[in-house]
Amino acid sequence: MINIENLTVTFDKNTVLKNINISFEKGIIHGIVGLNGAGKTTFFNVLAKTLKPNSGMLTFDNHPLSIKDSAYLETVNYFYPGITGNEYLKIFQQTNTNFNLKLLQDYFKLPLNDLIENYSTGMKKKLALLSILKQDRSVYILDEPLTGLILRQIKFLKLLLPLCNKKVKPSSFHRTLSNPYLLPVIKFIY
Repeated sequence: MINIENLTVTFDKNTVLKNINISFEKGIIHGIVGLNGAGKTTFFNVLAKTLKPNSGMLTFDNHPLSIKDSAYLETVNYFYPGITGNEYLKIFQQTNTNFNLKLLQDYFKLPLNDLIENYSTGMKKKLALLSILKQDRSVYILDEPLTGLILRQIKFLKLLLPLCNKKVKPSSFHRTLSNPYLLPVIKFIY
C-alpha cells in the first residue's frame, strides 16, 4: 500500500498541493482526476521521486517510497534523436518476466526498426509505455497514458495493466472524464 501523509508542494509562493492525505491499495488500478492545473502531474512527480515535496511522508509497504519502487511514464517523453524504437527499448533493462515484446509489438504494430522521429504521437506513447512495462516495479505511475491512443488500444491497456504482476498503478486518466468506467477507483485532486 502507498500512504501519503500531509504532502505539500509549493513553487515560490504558489502552493500546488496542500496537506494531501491519501492511500492506494495494492492490486487496484487507481486514477487521479482533476482540472488542468490541479496538481496531478506535480503529484506524480513527487511519487516518482523526481520532485522533492516541501513536506509530507510517502511510504510504500511501511517503508519510505524509493525511486527503485516505481516506473514513471511521463506525459511527454524524451527520445534521443537518430535512434530506432528497438534501440530505445534496449536502453531499458528487462526485469519484468511477464513482458513479451513480440506479443505487444504484434498488437501495437510499432515499426521498431524505424527512426523514432518518424513516429506519430500515439506511436511514441506506446513505445514509452513498452519501456516502462519492461521493468519489474512495484508501482507503475502513468501520467496521461491514453494520450495519442485509439479506443481499441485503450481497451487493451485496461486489460494489460492488471497483468503486470498485479501491482499498484496510480494513473492520470483526466483526458477520459467522459469515460469514468475505465477505472475501478477514481481519486480526485482539486
